[in-house]
Amino acid sequence: RPLIYVNEGFQRLTGYSWDEVIGKNCRFLQGIDTDPEPVRQLREAINKQEACTVELLNYRKDGTPFWNRLSITPILDSDHNVTHYVGIQSDITQIKETKERLEAANHDLKKFQKYIMKEMEQARIAQQFILPSELPTSSKVKFASMFKPMAEIGGDFYDVLQFSSDTYGMLIADVTGHGIPAALLTFMSSTTFKQASAESHSPANTIALTNERLFRKMPDDAFVTMFYAVYHASSNILRYTQGGHPEAYVVRKQTKDVISLRTGGTLIGAFSNQQVSFIEKEINLLPGDKVLLYTDAITDIIETYGGDKNRGDLKSILLQNTDLSLDELFEFIYNYGLTRSGLNSYPDDFTLLGMEVELVNN
Repeated sequence: RPLIYVNEGFQRLTGYSWDEVIGKNCRFLQGIDTDPEPVRQLREAINKQEACTVELLNYRKDGTPFWNRLSITPILDSDHNVTHYVGIQSDITQIKETKERLEAANHDLKKFQKYIMKEMEQARIAQQFILPSELPTSSKVKFASMFKPMAEIGGDFYDVLQFSSDTYGMLIADVTGHGIPAALLTFMSSTTFKQASAESHSPANTIALTNERLFRKMPDDAFVTMFYAVYHASSNILRYTQGGHPEAYVVRKQTKDVISLRTGGTLIGAFSNQQVSFIEKEINLLPGDKVLLYTDAITDIIETYGGDKNRGDLKSILLQNTDLSLDELFEFIYNYGLTRSGLNSYPDDFTLLGMEVELVNN
């Protein structure tokens, strides 16, 4: 299969002149690293008198390699016999190199993604480790919680502390953001709060201490919201304070009423104690009262998907279900949000924490 014609493009690409190649088989462009498989495909197509396109590593006259996309097409005479082949070659070196770089980058990206997913899973396990494995039990008060983490690591956490046989602390908190940074801030905030709660049983003082110790320790765009309450079962008094977190509710079964618990208070870790203060309030609880603390996953769903505000906001939902037990109420709220939104899961951590004063208070 000698060459009988080459154009100027062939000569520029290969470095060979007309006189050097005419009459020769073009296999002289092959070299030590030329893959024999496309050469075999080319030979087989010629033997079958078929068209063929292959990609070959060829070599210029000066020995430099280049990737050659070679297409051959048989030329037929009037009797449909193959008399010649037309070959068109294209230098695809840059395309091949770019493809190889992209494949290598994609390989590295998959490795990195696998590494990150492993790190995220470990962070998710560690994040749930800071949540209480079990809640205190008492004949005077019952505690319950529901935590449904989102697929990505979020910043919700909660805790129930027992200071004595009849004094309990309840915290719910939400750190800004998601992913590993949020998990790290969650660990830091949880640890700081626990240290502060051991120094004072006053909700306002505990939150103020937490704020003081987190201020300037968190990134500029990060903060945490908290609602913290301390219940004294002997007197049925619940003292509470709010730090940028949604209000809590008391669901009063005896009067079929829902009472909002709010004190104001700003975000935790965003301002110094010289700039802000935290107010503490109290309420006398009655037998059968349920206290509900939550993060904003449910209220975000309600606000996003609209509906009848008089029947669809969280307070209205609680008013319509004052007779439910704490566990039943949690299940109802969770399912209500999914039904309302049509989603299979919440787009943020879903966290509920509550306590119920027993009807028989010994």
